[in-house]
Amino acid sequence: MNAAALQAASGGVLADTVTPGVLGFVVIAAIAAALYFLMKSMRKRMGNVNFDEGTGPASGGENAEQEPNGSKA
Repeated sequence: MNAAALQAASGGVLADTVTPGVLGFVVIAAIAAALYFLMKSMRKRMGNVNFDEGTGPASGGENAEQEPNGSKA
């Protein structure tokens, strides 16, 4: 007899019938809850970002004299 048959005969669980069960569900649910709250927080913080499109170097601001590598001409 092979090991799997002996284990099945003794009332053990076969390797191909093992499922994640309640612990797997709890772990996945915790990851989903953490992801939900992280996305909610990120959405709130991204809503607070304030930027003006006209203040970059291409619009003639004070940094317009700089070369692309960041040094002044």
